[in-house]
Amino acid sequence: MKRSDRIVWVTGASSGIGWALVETFVRHGDKVIATARQENKLLELQRKLRGSRGKCIVHTCDIRKQSQVRKVADQIVAEHGKVDILINNAGVTYFKDFLSTTPREFDEVVETNLSGVFYTTKAVLPTMIVHRDGIVLNVISYAAKATYTLSAAYSASKAGVEALMDVLRAEVRGNGIKVVNVFPGAVLTPIWHAKHREKYADRMMKPAELAQLLYDVTRQPKSMMIEQMIVRPQTGDLKV
Repeated sequence: MKRSDRIVWVTGASSGIGWALVETFVRHGDKVIATARQENKLLELQRKLRGSRGKCIVHTCDIRKQSQVRKVADQIVAEHGKVDILINNAGVTYFKDFLSTTPREFDEVVETNLSGVFYTTKAVLPTMIVHRDGIVLNVISYAAKATYTLSAAYSASKAGVEALMDVLRAEVRGNGIKVVNVFPGAVLTPIWHAKHREKYADRMMKPAELAQLLYDVTRQPKSMMIEQMIVRPQTGDLKV
């Protein structure tokens, strides 16, 4: 199979689902721009994928900062001409109840999980519209659909992404652009506390399995759009 010419941008690529997404797309032959705040982890990922069918290119980027997002997006377009697939995956949380959540923590969660998605999508959308092609794939969370205590800020930010992207989909579907919202349940990633990963690992979905499923979503016919997808552990929700 020949190397793909797709240009894929994955945010939050330094661990968890983002790391697995980069691995999966690169090994299938795509050229992936992996971004995150931790440069050392990105370089480790890049080294791991040397010799793969595709290519991993890394840039440090704090998606809370519009100037950094714009710089990365401009560089991608200058070097590769376009972004075919944007995967909005970066996310943070604090497992705290509403009253214990500080304004600083609330702002960090919303700026990363919601504002960051706005910045990255806004940066790549004009080129997608010119090419009348592209996929914006949003790794949201089942927390946008269900009520979980100790997750007020996180749930609000993820529900905001769902609403933001539902509107965007209606606005750009006539331009040949797909907007896909994915709502995973518990996935075995560092976003969970170590004690939860140890206790519930056998009940959580694995990042590589989810990444392969999302890769398959991006390979659907142009005439078809999977608008949203809920993916949950076979045993159901975790209550921690």
